Amino acid sequence: MRMWISLSAVVAMLLALPGLTLAEDFFSKTELQIHAEFDRQAGAPTDSDILTATLEHFSEWTYGDNYFFLDIEGEDDFEAEAGTLYFEYAPRLSMDRVFDKEIVPCSFLGETYATVQYNDSDQLFINQVWLYGVSFDFDFQPNYGFSNLTFMVRDEDTQDISYQVTYVWGQPFQVAGLNMDFRGFADLWEDDEKSVFLTEPQLRLNMSSFFDENSPFSNVAIGTELELSHNLFGDDYGWEFNPTIFVAMTF
Repeated sequence: MRMWISLSAVVAMLLALPGLTLAEDFFSKTELQIHAEFDRQAGAPTDSDILTATLEHFSEWTYGDNYFFLDIEGEDDFEAEAGTLYFEYAPRLSMDRVFDKEIVPCSFLGETYATVQYNDSDQLFINQVWLYGVSFDFDFQPNYGFSNLTFMVRDEDTQDISYQVTYVWGQPFQVAGLNMDFRGFADLWEDDEKSVFLTEPQLRLNMSSFFDENSPFSNVAIGTELELSHNLFGDDYGWEFNPTIFVAMTF
């Protein structure tokens, strides 16, 4: 119930803010990913194989951008039944555009943002988290590549106030005429007992390599994600390596 109330509030905020998600003049992308996860520690005492559906949305507006994703983790042995739901909502407000000036003049930096983030789940063992901070876009990658670095205060339910650093990247490239992508994120944060590290790099092959832009398959990608974490499931787990294969469709 807690998670559904929070998720409904986030959706209401997205729909209530004019021009944030529906404006045709700004970039907007929604994607559905279906992952087969192997040896996943999904809150269970033993490793398991599960399906995870990820709904991801990014959109720009006049003074910033929005990012939202929802993970639906399935039951063990690839059962197509929801086991755990988790979401994050992370809007950013561009200080450069608000004040009509370059806030941090630097040759390799893009815009500077104020940001807030909210994380929640339907499971009580996953805490609610509020994060507040500043985000910097980098401005050096070719071929529509992007990356940004965010420094945040982490206010986690049942934990003392701490910090989180997040790096996000994406880089299209070609190999032998094939359209590829390398993208992902890396998080580092502290709680009362330990430091936690999580990164999920993805390597994608876009089906636009084989189909023209009028084909529905041109918006499909297949790939692999490698979840590497330290202490994510508790300080007794240490390093965990969880591979996936997935198919993604962009809308």
